[in-house]
Amino acid sequence: MNQELIQSLSVITEEEQKILAGSADIDRTLYMDREDMVIDSDKLLEAGQLITIRPHTRFVHFPEHTHNYVEVIYMCRGETIHVVDGRELKLKEGELLFLNQHAVQEIQPAGQDDIAVNFIILPEFFDTAFRMMGEEENLLRDFIVGCLCDDTRYGRYLHFQIADVLPVQNLVENLVWSLMHEREGMQAMNQTTMGLLLRHLMHYTGRIRVNRDSEQSFEQQLTLQVLRYIDEHYREGSLTELAALMGYDVY
Repeated sequence: MNQELIQSLSVITEEEQKILAGSADIDRTLYMDREDMVIDSDKLLEAGQLITIRPHTRFVHFPEHTHNYVEVIYMCRGETIHVVDGRELKLKEGELLFLNQHAVQEIQPAGQDDIAVNFIILPEFFDTAFRMMGEEENLLRDFIVGCLCDDTRYGRYLHFQIADVLPVQNLVENLVWSLMHEREGMQAMNQTTMGLLLRHLMHYTGRIRVNRDSEQSFEQQLTLQVLRYIDEHYREGSLTELAALMGYDVY
């Protein structure tokens, strides 16, 4: 990754200063309002935002938690240890970890030279990217369907071991730079960049570590058909027409 970006992401934050000064736990008020250990997107995203980034907080253990958004973690330098749904994952430099809204995550303390960036993403941000992915069915597309439908059957996390894939590294770096230098009107560009990133990742599903509850199902096919109809007919579509096309009663 570009050294200027690394330097910006390496700066010790106010939160990290408190941890180094002796705070033994995360400041939960920065992440959640309740005691249920669900990190809240409203704490991290400004009004109207669909995506943002923040450096991963180092020097502290993150206890088990979930998110009410989709999180993508990119390891810029060093490594971090995650326990996701009870399985330990070592995220190495250049690798990506996708987590949906139901993945249970725990993170071991990272050192000063372990630099990661967290993408905080609302599911609707993926609308453009989903269309760009086309009709080819694979683990990544299944995962995005699960995020859009808030459904756990299609896998709660994907760990991409793609540090040597230059186009992927370039696209992630472009997205990080764009979000760190955010300007008005850049959302469409960021959504397109995410679409290109997912298109490239679709060619590397052999490098995924994944947890999924079941194989592709009838319900998934139904979901894909409905999403496709909405995408193509959202202006004039109707439930009656959708039911007729799919061979179901309106009820």
